[in-house]
Amino acid sequence: MTGYLHLAIQNLLRHRTRSALTMLGIAASVGVLFAVFSFNRGFEQSLVQQLDKTGLHFMVVPSGCAHEVASLVLHGTVIPKYLDTGVMEQVLAAEGVTLATPILVAQLPNPAHGRIDLMYGIDMKTVRDIKPGWEITGTIPTAPDEILLGYEIAEHANIKPGDTMSFPQHPTPLRVAGIIGNTSSPDDAFIYIPITTAQQMQGNPTGATAIGVKVAHPEQMWNITDALSKEVPGIQIVTMGEVMNSISNLAASAKSLSLAIALIAVLISAVGVMNSILMAVFERTQEIGMMRAVGASRFDIFQMIIKETSILSLAGGVVGILLAVIGSRGIEAFVRSVMPYVPSGDLVQFEPSVALASIGFIFVVGLLAGLYPAWKASTINPIEAIKG
Repeated sequence: MTGYLHLAIQNLLRHRTRSALTMLGIAASVGVLFAVFSFNRGFEQSLVQQLDKTGLHFMVVPSGCAHEVASLVLHGTVIPKYLDTGVMEQVLAAEGVTLATPILVAQLPNPAHGRIDLMYGIDMKTVRDIKPGWEITGTIPTAPDEILLGYEIAEHANIKPGDTMSFPQHPTPLRVAGIIGNTSSPDDAFIYIPITTAQQMQGNPTGATAIGVKVAHPEQMWNITDALSKEVPGIQIVTMGEVMNSISNLAASAKSLSLAIALIAVLISAVGVMNSILMAVFERTQEIGMMRAVGASRFDIFQMIIKETSILSLAGGVVGILLAVIGSRGIEAFVRSVMPYVPSGDLVQFEPSVALASIGFIFVVGLLAGLYPAWKASTINPIEAIKG
């Protein structure tokens, strides 16, 4: 057994360039396969974590498209519709609702820095309830002219607690009461303003983009949303699960396409393995004939060729995983540039289960690709092979 393994390795080393190119083909396909599976898993996990960070169970918004709600929840897209905050009383009166807060998302021109900031109007009394994970340097605003900054906003302009920011929509500078620590989420890009101040700045004292709601018992959420939908006309209720499904559906076509590309790459590498080993068998016909003549059985020849394909597949699989992990940041950057929405966080990272599954899959494919060359080699007639 060991002797044939050694012989298989020596055979591969005799044609280093061809073996290396075949292995690189396998490595490329395994790298793509690993990246696709790792990205899909990371996408779903990051999406769930990001929705958990919203701290809410469902959103009440004006009747419209669920995709707009998903954009609002996940990265603060401005929705050109307002909900009258008068519905707050009905929402809070619903049985099982423990918290309801108006949310007003809008764009704020910032002439001092030559940019457009994103304003997130919210009832500051609810911040600790819906964002318990925030680490705040300074304090949560308690006055109408105080604001809370996301990490990126503060870092970009080097703003500290106690500094002020001016906006054309507000007559006096707003004092920065606190700065949120890095959350690696869209929360870092907002300026959080007391809801009444935000409504005045937008010239809409009763308007809100949405109402965020928490319930005491999430298992009863569907009963609550059904009751609210019947009692309050002109609203749409979207749960965080529906937001997740909406985003997942948007990304499904891209994930299917990437998986198809990965499988095509695997198929191409399998053909490459078969071609490479088959060429080696043809070149070594006399040598194999001599081995048969001195006592090697057909099974010995068969297993020697299978070992060559196994070595190539395993080596290519390991190298492919290494290349995918090393290039994970580049893969992520490319995917983020072509997909409409990708949650924050590291999406492509080393996971032993995914790596082992990818290597195992390419190992099986490599074995199947090596069956025909191995059978071809095992059927070589020693007398005819020696005669040439």
